[in-house]
Formats: sequence, C-alpha cells, structure tokens
Amino acid sequence: MRTPRLAAALLVGVLLAGVGGSAALAQGPPLGGGRREGGMRRGAGRGEGELALMIRAADLTPEQQTRVREILSAHRAAARPVVEQLRGAQAELGDKLLAPGSVQAADLQPLLQRIGQLRDQLARDSAAAALEVRAVLTPEQLARVARTKARLSELREEMRQLMQPPRR
Repeated sequence: MRTPRLAAALLVGVLLAGVGGSAALAQGPPLGGGRREGGMRRGAGRGEGELALMIRAADLTPEQQTRVREILSAHRAAARPVVEQLRGAQAELGDKLLAPGSVQAADLQPLLQRIGQLRDQLARDSAAAALEVRAVLTPEQLARVARTKARLSELREEMRQLMQPPRR
C-alpha cells in the first residue's frame, strides 16, 4: 500500500517540476552579457536556453539593450497568464493522481492534453521572442553568438564524456 502512494507522490513531483521551466520562460533572461550595466541583472543558469545565450554573447549596445528589454517585457506579460494556467492544470493533475479511488489514464487525458497545449503555447511565444531579439542583432553579433553556442556544445560534450563511467 505504501509503494503506490510513494510512486504517485514521485510522479506528481516530477510533473510539477516542469512548472519551474515554464515559469523561467515567463521570467526571461538577464540582459547585458551578465555584466552589471545600466541596472542589468547578473547572468543566471543554463535553463534560460538559447535566448539568454544570444543576449549574453551578443554584447548589446545600450540601444539594443533597451529594445531587447522592451521585447522581453512584452513577451513576459503575455506569458504570465499562460504560466498560471499551466500551474493550475498541473496542480489539478497532481490532485487527481493523489485522490482516493482508482484513476485511469483516460481520466488524465484531457488534463494532459491541456498541459501540452499550454507548454506548446509557451514554446511558440519563446521562439517568437527569440526571433524578435535576433532581428535586433548585427551580423557580427550573430556570428559571435554562433561561436559561443558551438563552444558551449563542445564543453557540454566534454563534460558528458568525463561523467561516463570508465570502460574496462
């Protein structure tokens, strides 16, 4: 009896952990390459994705920083209600999974579909924000971003190889 409850609790925890990533999209990345310029916040973690990389590596001019700030602010405002809906749907899913009685996959399907739609909406908005930010960058800045992205990929691959168990 204890094992199914533990499994359900773990499942809910994993599902609800997804809210953090979605909420991060609504928060938006810091500007200014992680420096302290013009009230900009310091850089944050890897979870911010391609958009944060683009902003940090580009070394934006003050005018570009202003424009990017406006773009991200507009997208954050649009994402907030979607993130709240997603949190609500995920909480409802957690409640259903932990409710007494039997729960079938068919009982969860409408909620899972709604969660998927909300995540898709957030992903589309994030891509739109990235395209708008990309349009602000010069070709030289885009090249710098591409080099930084390639180097980070190389470093991640090195880290992955280092973390693998030794072959015997």
